[in-house]
Amino acid sequence: MRIEVLSDHPGAQLQETDAALARQRDHIADHARAVDALRRRQRAARRWWQLGRWLRDARELQALQRTAPVADPTVMHRRAQQQAGVDAEDRVAAELERSLRGDWTLFRGYANRRGEVDHLLVGPGGVWAVEVKGRGVRVHVTGDDWRFEKFDRYGNRVESGVLADRRGRSWGRQVGEVAGALEEFLRSRGTPVPVRTAVVVMHDRAELGTCRQPGVDVVSIGIRSLVDQVSRTAGTLDHEARHRIGDLVRRDHRFHAQRRSGGRR
Repeated sequence: MRIEVLSDHPGAQLQETDAALARQRDHIADHARAVDALRRRQRAARRWWQLGRWLRDARELQALQRTAPVADPTVMHRRAQQQAGVDAEDRVAAELERSLRGDWTLFRGYANRRGEVDHLLVGPGGVWAVEVKGRGVRVHVTGDDWRFEKFDRYGNRVESGVLADRRGRSWGRQVGEVAGALEEFLRSRGTPVPVRTAVVVMHDRAELGTCRQPGVDVVSIGIRSLVDQVSRTAGTLDHEARHRIGDLVRRDHRFHAQRRSGGRR
């Protein structure tokens, strides 16, 4: 299987968070050095005629210690989530590369007017839009209502909530809207092919609970269900069709990337 990276938004986000953490560490280190320098200066002012200076340094030291910066735990939490997402996407790409033949192409980071999808598969069995999540939760799906339960190592439920992106779209609708826009674009360019959809949850502690009418073709915990479904799909696209779709995918992605950056088509 051929892998082509169109964009790496998750990787860029991770780099930004790493840079924020580095700035945070530098700020804490700078403050610690300032405190240490002031303490040394205060210790040096021990003569009786230096009492005024010693008191000024003591007040300054107290004020400096009160403003000591602390690490923001939300940044570390965000980094852990981002790293889990990047790792999950890499694992899915590696598993697909091992499982599918060389006549498949995996586009990573395809984006259009409806958003971005992690993986876009183009091969003999058609076109698949695949959204990857790295959450260690039990997933429940009823139509467009996607929810989760999180359990600790003893089996106690510790958290529950809605599975949605920043726009409030469920995981299923998130990938479905991108796939629908791509399908519409391909049709408008004389290539009417369905774009199938999948949500893959890659985490050792992930489970699938209720799953009724999910609105996507596959909900897969791990990669196996997706690979099985893709492998069972009858070959409908010849080499020429796959090549044409690949060119259109690249063209559409470039167009929307230029629009987001303020460029022209």
